[in-house]
Amino acid sequence: MNKKIKILIAEDEVLIAKWLKIELEDAGYEVFDFVTTGEDTLAVSLEKKPDIILLDIHLASEMDGIDAAEKIYSEMNIPVIFMTGYNEADVIERAQKTKPVALIEKPVGLYNIKPIIDSIFE
Repeated sequence: MNKKIKILIAEDEVLIAKWLKIELEDAGYEVFDFVTTGEDTLAVSLEKKPDIILLDIHLASEMDGIDAAEKIYSEMNIPVIFMTGYNEADVIERAQKTKPVALIEKPVGLYNIKPIIDSIFE
């Protein structure tokens, strides 16, 4: 990795977000502090322009991760990796329409995120 890949984590479960941040930083990525709402995901993405976003589908706000991804993709075309603890067919189908790089079921770990991120930026 020549330049550090900048990652935004959007996760409303604080312990998971903090753990992911530490794991990703230890692996050599630059991680912005995490956000917990769709609205903050959009605002921070516009301001800091991450290279990729790890985005929980269900966030603690009116704007869920899918809504945030739609806006981010249309305005900035930043790749998104969805994380979810749910597997309802209608939610997954709705998420797939935003063209995410991947959709990973929780629990999420460095072992399943790193290969995806590295393949995008090789």
